[in-house]
Amino acid sequence: MIVTSTISPSLKSGLRFLGVWPNMPHAAINRLIYISSILIVQCFQYLYVFAHCSFGELQNLVDSLPPTLDYSLTIIKLLTLWKNHRRDNATERDISIKVTHCRVVREILAAIDTDWRECVNIDEYFRLMTAKASIAHFCSNAMVSFNVTAGVLYLLGDYAVGIVHVAEGDNNISRPFPIKILFPFEAEQSPIYELLVVILFLHVLLNTYTVAILNALIFTLVFHASGQIDIICQDFKTASEKLSHYGSSGHIINILIGRHNKVITFSENLDQLFSFMALMQVFWNTLVICCLGLLVITSVHNEFGVGLVKTIFAYSAIMVEIFIFCFAGEYLSIKSRLLADAAYESLWYNMSSDHGKNVLFVIMRSQKQLSITAGGMMNLSLEAFASIMKASASYVSVLHAMY
Repeated sequence: MIVTSTISPSLKSGLRFLGVWPNMPHAAINRLIYISSILIVQCFQYLYVFAHCSFGELQNLVDSLPPTLDYSLTIIKLLTLWKNHRRDNATERDISIKVTHCRVVREILAAIDTDWRECVNIDEYFRLMTAKASIAHFCSNAMVSFNVTAGVLYLLGDYAVGIVHVAEGDNNISRPFPIKILFPFEAEQSPIYELLVVILFLHVLLNTYTVAILNALIFTLVFHASGQIDIICQDFKTASEKLSHYGSSGHIINILIGRHNKVITFSENLDQLFSFMALMQVFWNTLVICCLGLLVITSVHNEFGVGLVKTIFAYSAIMVEIFIFCFAGEYLSIKSRLLADAAYESLWYNMSSDHGKNVLFVIMRSQKQLSITAGGMMNLSLEAFASIMKASASYVSVLHAMY
């Protein structure tokens, strides 16, 4: 199968499901139904949190916060994604023509389509983009599979604990739900209980699938940008070789400057789309890591069992989620530094003064690294990931001392 887009079929299906793929019929209705279902579940989740918000029920409170906060974070991500997808209409003052300005998501998807149409007829460019697209497809499929599997195992944790209690002869007749939730009506009677269990199980899997699609999207967009940067680096090498043989490379310099500007615009749109998401991801994940870390410590002091395994698995999944954002930002920054190195290593000093100045401008602009920020306050990188984990560990130690 020949790869012809950085966006994998599984990611495209996910974007269609979320209603952000261009020209989707009834997208607004689908979004309204989905966000309404999440809000309904959130109401019952916070009812449980408020009902167990006491020091004596810290175990239940801490156990209920991670999925509750994860749902809240999903709402914020979806609203941010949809906000950057809608169309805004504006009227040009001079010629009084109504112009439709595509929002960030549409601009990004249009840029991807344009880049592939331009590179498909050039073997070297197509090879570079195909290599990046193959990695992006693999990461997208792996993220979706991992999140769904992690979601299933996490949801089955309480039932595994119940089976262990029954095997040990405990008289525990409670009927747990897949997540910690409190209904304002009697919900443990059949067949209402079985129906709610199935609905909640599928809904939580849908939430984990949504998270996987958004994580796969940021990875895919970063790999697409890196592929375009590789093409520019290849252009610099080609320009140097042609300068050595023919003494002229002006047309190549003009082309790569245009490509560089497109990569900068693409990166800025990428940051605009994910900046607020990343900020909320850092804040929410720090809280969740603190809750799960405290739960792991208290579980270790009590006994090693299925509940501890479930908590450790959830802790690992949360760390992977924040690592994805930080790794994407780190990778984009590294590729932008490689672009500056490629421009400097070209034979710019042997070019004409005009072309040499253009290359120097590329070098100067490349000093400002392309990056993904968390609300514009910090760049996402592996160093930022380490700082988040250190801060979370410090908070966990404080909470454990208080507990």
